[in-house]
Formats: sequence, structure tokens, C-alpha cells
Amino acid sequence: MRLACVYVPQLALQAALRRCPEAHGTPSALLVATGKNKPRVTELCAEARRADVRPGMTAAQAAAAAPGLRLFTATVADAEAGAAALGDVGYAFAPRVEREGERIFFSADDLKRLYPAGEPAIAQALQAHAGRLGFGARVALASTKGAARVATRAHDLAVVPEDRAGARAFLAQLPVHLLTDDGDLRAAFRRWGTRTAGAIAALPTDAVALRLGPAGAAVARLARGEDEPFHPQLPPDALEEAVELDYPIYEIEPLAFVLRGLTDRALARLSGRSLACAGLTLRLALDPRGLDVREVPLAAPTREAKTLVDLIRLDLARRPPEAAVVGVHLIALPARVRATQLDILRPAGPAPDRLATTLARLAALVGPENVGAPAVVDNWREEAIALTPYAPSGPSKVSPASEMRLALRHRRPPEEVEVLMGRAGPTALRGLETTARVLVAAGPYRLSGDWWQGSATGGSWAREYWDVHASDGAIYRLHRDARDGRFYLDGYYD
Repeated sequence: MRLACVYVPQLALQAALRRCPEAHGTPSALLVATGKNKPRVTELCAEARRADVRPGMTAAQAAAAAPGLRLFTATVADAEAGAAALGDVGYAFAPRVEREGERIFFSADDLKRLYPAGEPAIAQALQAHAGRLGFGARVALASTKGAARVATRAHDLAVVPEDRAGARAFLAQLPVHLLTDDGDLRAAFRRWGTRTAGAIAALPTDAVALRLGPAGAAVARLARGEDEPFHPQLPPDALEEAVELDYPIYEIEPLAFVLRGLTDRALARLSGRSLACAGLTLRLALDPRGLDVREVPLAAPTREAKTLVDLIRLDLARRPPEAAVVGVHLIALPARVRATQLDILRPAGPAPDRLATTLARLAALVGPENVGAPAVVDNWREEAIALTPYAPSGPSKVSPASEMRLALRHRRPPEEVEVLMGRAGPTALRGLETTARVLVAAGPYRLSGDWWQGSATGGSWAREYWDVHASDGAIYRLHRDARDGRFYLDGYYD
């Protein structure tokens, strides 16, 4: 088995930089508070090191050393979102991934079919995808986890030979400090005169374990390139992004700006896995305490951040939070957008992803509950209709001309009109938009129903329907309400 290892140095700092992409390339550092002590610098980028910023400095000391320094405070939201995004780097290439702190491991055997140029091309693709998610990563491919782990410490891109002899030769030239972070073990190996992994591999493992314990034995096995157990896991059911705000937000527009960054990062992770967002759950942390949880349904899966932000803004405008917002947690439900096979005998329809985006935008304009496909209701009232979630249907057979029937185009709401009645029925009609003489009238067709309904739910109804051929050439459908005697123009036949 060939394993790929993706290593993100200083993951906590890079997770904070994901929400401030404009800070990339500028001096930046991460502050962590321990107990009652002042927050101190724990992680910093190369630009900050060149500006004489050092770990352990306070915020004032670091700012004095580098006037343009960007300081970030470590938060739980950034740490969780960064760890989950690192896992998505692997899930974009493999169905199962093992997480180990700032590293992930996954099988890269099947990737050789996608990248005929070889394993260096695979490593470059992994590094490029990590960059799209906001990480500066190191990538290595090896036959064991240990060899891949050590290779990411030594090189930005590394391919360890597949055979065991080649792997041991690759590891033999590496210095001891790349094998372990334990200072006592490093000092012990230096006293023994072992400066490289090859020198440690030449020592008997039992003798090393006797003198240095299990930790020393693990280093010896690592230097020999021995295998370690691989425990991959499936991806989570939902994708989460969160941010803790530095100050409370009281208005919708500033909150929408924060939500745009969250949705951009969530959709970038979904896009790497060839998925779209099918639903959103928003958790707003309120000031000084409290939680506002709301579901934002989508008419169809989409990959457009603007559409998602419009839906969230619409929901916030309908039901504003009860207090200022100090934190935002976004949960996206992933879904796969499946391609639709078009019919060669029919005009080309919209692409599935474009159709989904259009439905989501319509839902943002009129509300998700007003977008869907019409469904038949068990009722004799003609305007009775229901909506169901829209799902594109497969190609249907076109009816021959001999089976074509007239279709009634309803007016919603029906237009109230004045009708002159004769012995055989209506003789003329007049309304705001329609005035004509009636040449032929057919009817009445009497319908009634819902007599068991109360007035609160609409009550009963009773009508007399007429189909009339008017002097303007149209065929109209009229009805008279039997309760008050008023006439209404329902629509026309086409």
C-alpha cells in the first residue's frame, strides 16, 4: 500500500489565517492565553521570524518588534474548523482518511490512474488542493506511515521509494531530530554518537528499548522503516465552519459579510469532494449568552455562495436574532449533484447545476415554501393546489397531435366581472381587462364541497361553471358563486 501524508505546519495559525486570507504573505502570529497569564506568541510565520518576533513574546512586545504584525487569538472555532478542513484535503482524493494532529494519511494507490505522470504529480496535486483550502502543506508518499511522517518533516514534496531497501536508504541520511520531538531522547542519541537515522537503525532494537524505554524503541523502529497500523475513518455526515467574533454584531449586513466568508470556505471544501450544499443549519451565539439555532432549507443543492448568503439574509430579515451576535457556527449538509441524461429528440434543457442555482435564487426571492412542483389535491375546487419539492423528471413521450387537448390557463386570483344573463345563459361579460359578447355558452356545471369545513379554514363553497365562446375569439371559463351571486373569470382555454 502507498500512503499519502499531508502535513500542515503550525495548523492553529494557518486555521486562523483561513478567515483572513488577505493576511497571507504578511507578518502574522498566534496568541494563546495560559491560565491568568497574558497571551503570548506560540506560532508565527516566516515573515514574522525575519522581523525578530519570537515565541513567548507578549502582544505588546511582538507589535513593537514588527509594527505591521497581524496578531490572531487562538479560538476553539478556528481549531475545529482547521482540523476538519485538513481532513477534507484527504477526502477530496480518498474515501477514508486517518487524522493525526497536524497530519492526515490516506491510501494513494488508486490515484495512479488519475495521474499517469507518477507519484510526484500526485504530491503536487495534493499540495495545490491544500493551498486552495488555505493551507501551506507538505506532502509525502511512502509505503509506511512512519516514513511518510518523517519525509514531510524533511521536504516540502517527497516520494519515498516503494521497496524497503530504498525506503531505509532514504531515511538513513536524515538527522535524528527529525525522528522525535523528545529532547531527552535526542540528547541520549547524541551521547551514543548516533547523528542520523541510519546509525539508529544499525542499533539492536531490544537494546535501545532496554535503555530508553518504549519511546526509544519506537524511534528505532521508525529509523528502520517498519510499518505502523493504518486506521482510516469515513468523512463526517455534515461539514462545519465556525468563527468567534471579536466584537458583537447588531445589524444584518455586517453579519452577512461574516457569513460570506464561512460559506466560501464551506463550499470550497465541498467542491473538492465534488459535492454541493443541500441544506444549512445556522447557530448564532448571542451576547451575553444564549443560542439562536435556525434551519435554512434549500430548494435544490447548489455551489454558489451568493445564493446561500441571500437565503440566510432573507431568513435573518424575517426573524432577526434577539440579541447581538458574537459567534457564528455554520453546518452544511452535503449532497451529490447527479448528471441528467438528455433526450436526443427533445430540446436541450438547463444544466442540473444551473437549474439548482436558479431554484435556490427563486427561493431567496419568494421564500423556500413558495418554490416547488405543483401537486394534485384531493378536492373538487379547481384552484386547490399544493407544492412538493421539485425534482427534474426524466424524458417523457410527446403526445401525437390527435391526442392534444385544450388547456385551461387559470387567472390567479380570478377576475370579478359583470355578466348579462339570458334564458340560455350568459350573453355578455364586462371586466377591467375583458369585455365581449357571448356567442355560445355551455353550462352550468354545478360543483360544491368542503361543507364540513369551518369558516376559520375557508368554509364550504358552491359554484356554477360556464364555458363561453366570446366575440373576441377566446373561450373563457366563468363561475358564479352560489353564496353571493357574483361572477368571476377563471381563465381561458388555449
